Amino acid sequence: MLRSTLIRTAIAGVAVLGLAACGGGGDPLSGGDNAGSSSAPADVKSITIGSADFSESQLLAEIFGQALAAKGVEVKQQQNIGNRETYMAAIKDGSVHLLPEYTGAALAYFDKTATETEDDAAYEALKKALPSGLEVLDKSPAADEDTIVVTKATADKYSLKSLADLKPVAKDMVAGGSSEFKVRDAGLKGLKEKYGVEFKEYKTLDAGGPLSQKALLDNQIQVSNFFTTQALIKDNNLVQLEDPENILPPNNIVPLIRTDHKAANITDTLNAVSAKLTTDALTDMVKRIDVGKEAAKAVATDWLSKNQLS
Repeated sequence: MLRSTLIRTAIAGVAVLGLAACGGGGDPLSGGDNAGSSSAPADVKSITIGSADFSESQLLAEIFGQALAAKGVEVKQQQNIGNRETYMAAIKDGSVHLLPEYTGAALAYFDKTATETEDDAAYEALKKALPSGLEVLDKSPAADEDTIVVTKATADKYSLKSLADLKPVAKDMVAGGSSEFKVRDAGLKGLKEKYGVEFKEYKTLDAGGPLSQKALLDNQIQVSNFFTTQALIKDNNLVQLEDPENILPPNNIVPLIRTDHKAANITDTLNAVSAKLTTDALTDMVKRIDVGKEAAKAVATDWLSKNQLS
């Protein structure tokens, strides 16, 4: 997203996720600030949904919004907010009430000491780490993991299979991606601390987007962070480097919601969406947007038409 960064934290340069992610205090961007202490209402008539600035987050926000609108909820979309720090500030101050998130990336944001590497454990830890006023609904089986990639030519040149293989050659390489990837544990920080990897240079581009894609394929950068639901990995024969130290967390899709908007009519609908969503479907939809240039709104409408919610 780091979208594990994905964590697409997710996860980009994220203006938000960059768009893939403890403690109190006066800093509105610190992980532990409360979002309020209101109890869950009996019913919600209107809701504002935010998203990060990458296509998958926008798609999920559209799916959430259209599903709720079909149940009679008035929906306002506020997409492309920025990176995780920015959109977390928005949900804490009530500018938005609901966001698509990723379990591992969100956990790393709220609890910088978290070490969970299994999806259920990360989800349970996230629920405990959230500040008062924020909650997550059911996690989806659909997941979008962060992955660190190189071209096949680069992998062959340096005999790269694992992130550990980067250590002796990183001094000759340029990495690039989102601003979030530059500072996250599921990024350059983790690469340095867990693998001893330090690159010659880092270029701030975007979160697995067209800037990073072009730079990698043109060899302007040699290493970047993408997301496992991106078709471009397979389409361009990119090599995903193994992560034996588990710096890249599990990232199941999960709705993050303010408690003051967590009514049954909202939770029932979004839990039904999460149950229907699959990684394969998500991968296909992201490809339709990123490669086929279809609008996220249209792709969301099509998915919902084929996946009727109870």
